[in-house]
Amino acid sequence: MVADVLDALHSKFDECETVAFADLSTQMVLITNSDASHRRETLDRLCAEAAMALGTSKKPAAFGDTPSSAAFVATNNQLRIFLRAPDEPADVLCCVCKPGVDVAAFLSDARPCLAKISGGA
Repeated sequence: MVADVLDALHSKFDECETVAFADLSTQMVLITNSDASHRRETLDRLCAEAAMALGTSKKPAAFGDTPSSAAFVATNNQLRIFLRAPDEPADVLCCVCKPGVDVAAFLSDARPCLAKISGGA
């Protein structure tokens, strides 16, 4: 079920390279959908970046003093989007997209995707 939800989000956006569901309380990526095979270390770094950008129950975000619901990290060749589930603060989506992704459209699909996965519906 979770894989199907991630597959649907990933396949809808050509610019989406990787979408991963992670648990910030354990700092582990639980499931991923990607155009490329990623080593565990790469996924661990992505989850660690989400924890730093969004904050955890034990540590606030790197840029601010309260946990955030969304964070964006842009480079020349990637846009990393991190989203926190509103009802389960440890549940996050970690998304790696090409810079040309339609952010508004992606967010309007990614947020309900995360809510569905996090809520177990």
